[in-house]
Amino acid sequence: MARTGFAQRWDLDPARRDALNAIIDGVAAADQMIAGVTAIKANLLARAQLLAEDLIHEAQAPARWDLPVRAIAADIAVATNASDRTLRARMEDATVLISKFPATYGALCEGRISPAHATVIVDEGERLDDAHVRSRYERVVVGRAAETTPGRLRPIAQAVAEELEPIPFVERHEAALEQRRTWVDDLPHGVSHFNAIIESVRAHGIQDMLTQMGLSIMDAGPLPGDVPLDDETAAATSADTRTLQQLRADAFVDSMLAGAAKALSGDGAADTTACFQPRVQITIPVDTLLGIGDEPAFLAGHGPVSPEVARRLAGRTHTWARLFADPDTGCLRTVDTYVPTADQKRFLAARDEHCCFPGCRQPVYRCDLDHTVAYAEGGRTEVSNLAPLCRSHHVLKHNSDWDVEHGLDGLMAWISPTGRRKTDVPARTVRFVAAIEASADPDPPPEPAWLDPAPF
Repeated sequence: MARTGFAQRWDLDPARRDALNAIIDGVAAADQMIAGVTAIKANLLARAQLLAEDLIHEAQAPARWDLPVRAIAADIAVATNASDRTLRARMEDATVLISKFPATYGALCEGRISPAHATVIVDEGERLDDAHVRSRYERVVVGRAAETTPGRLRPIAQAVAEELEPIPFVERHEAALEQRRTWVDDLPHGVSHFNAIIESVRAHGIQDMLTQMGLSIMDAGPLPGDVPLDDETAAATSADTRTLQQLRADAFVDSMLAGAAKALSGDGAADTTACFQPRVQITIPVDTLLGIGDEPAFLAGHGPVSPEVARRLAGRTHTWARLFADPDTGCLRTVDTYVPTADQKRFLAARDEHCCFPGCRQPVYRCDLDHTVAYAEGGRTEVSNLAPLCRSHHVLKHNSDWDVEHGLDGLMAWISPTGRRKTDVPARTVRFVAAIEASADPDPPPEPAWLDPAPF
């Protein structure tokens, strides 16, 4: 018996569409107000910091003498039922935002970006010491922030900051790697948070391996091209009642303890990770690969990777893919593989990196490859008609009134049931264009905005 798709059983009538449009407009307006209020608060906290610094300067006290800062922060904290230590941190953060990132602060005042966007911009750009360089960084990243989510903005900001960073990546990576360590934060009720600072490739590889181990325990484990089910759904369809998050944590403990026992005893104990290989996608510039350049590689979904790490991993891989990008736009044109396996899948994985629904960052290897125009309706199995969609957005596309148009170079235009249109651009292209914009001739740096009147 043929089943009727959900999209054929419901639709938004005019009255409901108008009601939903009003809700969406209201939410957007509320977000703008929240951004504006956040900017007002930042302005006030920065002024409090400035007042404290003036007192320190007038007393000709050493920089370490920060009693006025502590006293003023404590005064605000008592009045607002907050921690004075938290207030001191917020005063410093507000000062950095307004004095060093005036364009970001201005966009926040106008409600063009959210507080979360502003946090990403400051986090990734604070390492740029020169005001002119930060101005170039903001010029590119603030414009991108108004078009995407904070999660997708971070790798763009990383790419732009990397383009403008005067210190070579190799030096910065080596210095950061010197800080590698582990530590434990104790939590209530007899549990603790285990932390580790390690190479990014290893960290993402460990997380992916733990995901594979967790899914293998579930009866509804991943099929080729499938995305893992969410925790609750996966648990409901499995004989094991643990969620995927719990299974990851248990697999981590089992792997660590089993590996430690094997290393200490030398008794050849079973290696619980032997049948699992972590999966990470790294793009390596050819000069870096050949050892004649030190441009950093890029870990999909994360950011730059040390050239040394990239070359080491490249020497161990069994499968290669050469990527040819348009030198003017950064759009991926074709993939040439040494091993002739699943060329289209390799191309899409390299081009898109994650789910093509706006804002989604589910890795491509946990997505379904969806025909934009259904195969049953004459859609061809080619990269111009294929896109990775996570299971949630795959279901949404086929079982609701959302529509999608597949453009050139992987551009996906999504049309909502209320008629709103949002175009998703492949992450690789966004990073390339942003980096090119950042390397263009800089504009004069804007004047610091933190002495301007509060935006009441």
